[in-house]
Amino acid sequence: MTTGQTGSPTPCVAVFRFPADPAASPLARHFVRGVLGEWRLAQAADVAELLTSELVGNAIEACAAAGGYDGRLVGCVEVGLTAEHGRLLIEVADADPRPPRPRTPGLDDEGGRGLMLVEGLAERWGHHPATTNGGPGHGKVVWFEIALVAAVAPAGLPIRLPRPRTAPEPDRPAGLPDLALLGRVRRCLDLV
Repeated sequence: MTTGQTGSPTPCVAVFRFPADPAASPLARHFVRGVLGEWRLAQAADVAELLTSELVGNAIEACAAAGGYDGRLVGCVEVGLTAEHGRLLIEVADADPRPPRPRTPGLDDEGGRGLMLVEGLAERWGHHPATTNGGPGHGKVVWFEIALVAAVAPAGLPIRLPRPRTAPEPDRPAGLPDLALLGRVRRCLDLV
């Protein structure tokens, strides 16, 4: 479902629910690229697709771990996009109420870098408990936000301008990743 137009004062909103299956990750990428193309925001599709895919992969694993939770999202992953005021907000909901836990992968590990990518490429990201009809729900929502207007070099290539980072939220639980390490990862990604 999509609503709004990029030129209208109404925000553009699209939401789709996928089965918590490995096939959901490519389907979510296709959904994001299609919606952003429809909204004429294709310039944001590459980063939005990558980060959505990472969060959907994490949500699929969370749904598998959440088999004992009762809630409407057990077995499903919901992806929502909202574009307004030059920002794109993407939210991924799953049935597991536990907050996302960034990992420190080894050099040969195939996984564990998704949240590092989100931290490095998104302007902001976070999570909150899922809500249902304004009340408490089951599960969580992990979200990220990216800017829709990108600076462009004379050759037409995008430029990622450095932005000051905000201080971590005071309610940030202990055991989250080393922010200095994530800063180094972000700087390396900015060079690419």
